[in-house]
Amino acid sequence: MKTEAFIKILERYSKNEASREEIVLIDTYLEGKAGKNKGKASNIEKVHDRLYGQIEASLNKNQKVVPFKTVYRKWAIAASILVVFGTFFFAFMDFSVKVVEVTTAYGERKEIQLPDGTMVTLNAGSRLRYPEKFKGDRREVALNGEAFFDVFRDTLKPFTIETGKLRTQVLGTSFNINAFQESDSIRVSVVEGKVVVYDSMAVKEILLPNEQLKYNKVDKGYRTSKYDSSIDRAWSSNIIYFNGTSLEEATHILERWYNVTIEITDADLGDKVITGKYNDPKLKETMESLGFLMNIEFKQLSPTLYEVTPIKKAPM
Repeated sequence: MKTEAFIKILERYSKNEASREEIVLIDTYLEGKAGKNKGKASNIEKVHDRLYGQIEASLNKNQKVVPFKTVYRKWAIAASILVVFGTFFFAFMDFSVKVVEVTTAYGERKEIQLPDGTMVTLNAGSRLRYPEKFKGDRREVALNGEAFFDVFRDTLKPFTIETGKLRTQVLGTSFNINAFQESDSIRVSVVEGKVVVYDSMAVKEILLPNEQLKYNKVDKGYRTSKYDSSIDRAWSSNIIYFNGTSLEEATHILERWYNVTIEITDADLGDKVITGKYNDPKLKETMESLGFLMNIEFKQLSPTLYEVTPIKKAPM
């Protein structure tokens, strides 16, 4: 967002004229910053009051001495934002904590032990970011991709996973999160314990064992359902489990598992649905099975490139 547009939103916000979307934008941004430093700010309202109080005070001061109010008002707002947000950043950000980032390539998985003892199994094509040492009364990590978490229980320090705008918070439990960037959904499936899944707007659900929340990143809608959690965590035991999975999604799974590229030549094929379970699967055998079940063929064009085509029935 351009600075001028952001300035206008701040003006409307301070006058209580901002739209719902603009209020959510500002609140989410400030809550994200203040939430990481709970000990240094009692609540978000104090942050709001201080921020906009300083902006308005600065504006009023500048308007008394500058004759060309319209021209200088924008400069006054911009200067105030720089000063106030600069103070805000340095007051709330802890630059002493090193951030660790662990990534997995396609065809690779990793097991990670976090500073608190929590164990994470990171699926292929995923990224996990976490502080070298958890400080204060929170344990926060960020996930892009898929991971199975076995969280060390600490009732005084909730454990939170950020996946885009959605957050999952627990005290101590085990669960799976599927949140690949290219997917239009996020899935949280609970194995043991209890988790709270929420965002900055309408989502706030408590999940118990064998329950799943599926969140649509496009329309921000979601649904919860009873669900066999062993299906979503099967990958961590080297099992591919297709459960009413579209062929398009199935090819993405195979791409991450085997570090290959699979192209579907017929758009209608991508919507076909498959259900099946493959233990310790090999790429060739899995493709042969899918081909037989779905009447398709996987043609190998190069060592790492495959093409999916429908098998045409011979004329009678």
